[in-house]
Amino acid sequence: MHMGDEAKVFEKDVGTWDADVEVHPAPGAPSVRLKGVSTNRLVGRFLVVDYSADSGFEGHGFYGWDPAKQRYTGAWIDSMQECIGRSEGSWDAATRTMTFETEATHDGRAIRYREITQTRADGTQLYRNIVKLPDGSDFEMIRTVYRRR
Repeated sequence: MHMGDEAKVFEKDVGTWDADVEVHPAPGAPSVRLKGVSTNRLVGRFLVVDYSADSGFEGHGFYGWDPAKQRYTGAWIDSMQECIGRSEGSWDAATRTMTFETEATHDGRAIRYREITQTRADGTQLYRNIVKLPDGSDFEMIRTVYRRR
């Protein structure tokens, strides 16, 4: 199977990654630090992500290029969400940054958040999960640094 140029962006993500996670549950609340492991592989044109944290949290996702939408798309499930999170995004080659807008349900209500993953010059990846607060400002709920094993 020939991998389209759009899907080749995921080749850099393949492998096993150690994660240093900082979760900010709410503005002003103390942060929680966790360790995790992400094992990523390609299945055809799709990146499949299997993630687990030392807290017992577990998540699984798949991401790829949707030629019909002309956008990157993905889906995520985890041990805290009530439904499948669905994402659409774009790749910025200049900054080596993938940005997804994700919709899911939490505590019975629809939520939206932005997921930004930047591949940095030192080979690490910086993941940021950003939610909008009621006043419209951005709040970084999760910040993770991934280091390849």
